[in-house]
Amino acid sequence: MSPNSDLAEPVNPNEFLVIPKWINEDYFRPIVEQDVPDFASIKNFTPIAATQPGENYTSIMVRVIVDIELKDGTEQRVSYILKTMLDASKGGALVNEMNLFPKETDMYQTHIPSYLKLYKEAGVDIELAPKCLLVEETPERTTLVLEDLKRQNFYNVDRLKGLDMPHMKRVLRKLAELHAASAVKREQNGPFSEMYYTSFYHEKNRPIFEQLGEMRMKQYVKAMREWQLPDVEKYIANMPSPSEMFEDALKLNKVDEDEFNCLNHGDLWCNNIMFAENGAEERTLFVDLQVGKWGSPAQDLWYLITTSAALDIKVKEFDHFISIYHERLVECLQLLKYSKHIPTLTELHIMMLKYGKWGPVTANGVLVAIILPSDKDSSIDMMMTPGPEGDAFRYKTFINPYYVRAMLQLYPFFAHKGLL
Repeated sequence: MSPNSDLAEPVNPNEFLVIPKWINEDYFRPIVEQDVPDFASIKNFTPIAATQPGENYTSIMVRVIVDIELKDGTEQRVSYILKTMLDASKGGALVNEMNLFPKETDMYQTHIPSYLKLYKEAGVDIELAPKCLLVEETPERTTLVLEDLKRQNFYNVDRLKGLDMPHMKRVLRKLAELHAASAVKREQNGPFSEMYYTSFYHEKNRPIFEQLGEMRMKQYVKAMREWQLPDVEKYIANMPSPSEMFEDALKLNKVDEDEFNCLNHGDLWCNNIMFAENGAEERTLFVDLQVGKWGSPAQDLWYLITTSAALDIKVKEFDHFISIYHERLVECLQLLKYSKHIPTLTELHIMMLKYGKWGPVTANGVLVAIILPSDKDSSIDMMMTPGPEGDAFRYKTFINPYYVRAMLQLYPFFAHKGLL
């Protein structure tokens, strides 16, 4: 962890987050001792929220800022990101059902290091994710401690504005590097763990998703009629029921092993992508590796473009995005000596149509939360609260101007591709 002289008082972006008592000096002392060679003592310990309200729904994220004294008497500030489980009563039960923490620990401990090794053996140094300093699994919880990329001047692009073309190019090329390494690993080592063959959309979660779908439907249709969407009644008449929507999502889990497949990131949107520039050097890293899914790369591509491409390029540059990704994918698969068929650009476009339901599923689902301005009431718990209070919150999310502007583009786009 590099020294930093900025000792200004840290600003907490979410005063509403209750930070668990066990996140304290005693817990972090061995972590700092291991991380900083000349560590002597902790002078000041400040845990704050790592994200704003409404920017993280599946875990507790804490930025831990530690002012330390070194053995030579000088002082230094270091910081870390700690990620741990939600309480069961705050949506944690649903999160635990989805295997999020087992996947993420496996990604940091096993898969990301093995991908980097593949590239190194091919003569190329790349980076894909932050360094993980600690994985702790106890009966009560799983906890990860990661390097704090913000101390190295990494930043997120504003999720409400989305990624412009230069940033999209960087992400698509980095995504191709991630996907290519996973495909080669699968070829070398055989199938990934069983947990990577399911997504959020699993038969055992059907009751939760259908219940949530029923709660949303009335408010969603009411909101749609206020969007000023041309032919809105046609879209409403053709809208799938919550049960049909879940069936569409379940079908997306199926993997055709005759096609090119990879281990998808699974949650690739603005807040899970970090950027930094150091002169001519551009760095792009992925975080939040909790929902990896083996299957078509179309999943990550649809999800990324639907949630995170800026509005002026989301639809207009769609085919161009696929081409940028494909060019880098071919380079990486050839570099890593992938022996199976490398998909052509035409085949990749066909995959995008075949698995195109990822577009509407993403737009009707996570996009609602992703482009909701920060709100202290935003939580999985509130999204799933039945009754008038929950209805009012859900309606507010559906008439959010950022969401409306995105859907005015996406609904006709999906319709013209035959995806509705």
